[in-house]
Amino acid sequence: MTRNEKILLIGGGIIALILATSDTFKAVLKRFLETWELFSPIPYWDVKQWSWGFGTKVPGSTTDRYNNPGGSITRTQAMTDAMNHVTGDYTYLKPLLHVSLNPYQWAAFLSFAYNLGRGNADNLVNNINSRNWAALEDQWKQYVYADGQVNQNLVDRRKAEWELFIS
Repeated sequence: MTRNEKILLIGGGIIALILATSDTFKAVLKRFLETWELFSPIPYWDVKQWSWGFGTKVPGSTTDRYNNPGGSITRTQAMTDAMNHVTGDYTYLKPLLHVSLNPYQWAAFLSFAYNLGRGNADNLVNNINSRNWAALEDQWKQYVYADGQVNQNLVDRRKAEWELFIS
């Protein structure tokens, strides 16, 4: 299945499948990341860093796009690294929230943080804490640019995250 086929299937029931097969936000998030983050066993240049696995930074790599660090990572280790990253994001974000999120809201919020960084996730906290869902949805769906251009994959991912958040 290609990435585009996966994106098209989101509206056709993948979210329902995710929700029906898991109780914890980590399990939901793991399935969500496996859908949206392509796996690469070798390093690739990702906007400003060398990444591999499910989009985590290659340890010890530099920000020089012409200095490929080499090496490889297994799918199992890559998911472990991704979930460790998510745990760090959760540890950072949880104290900022003054409201409770359900597991699906956490999964969506942490997918957003994983994809865009803690700083961008930080920007959503005020609307989450005030439970201003309309403003949050508008704000959430603004994060669709890559290199200054609207990126359809990001549009689709933000939509899927939002559907997960409100489920």
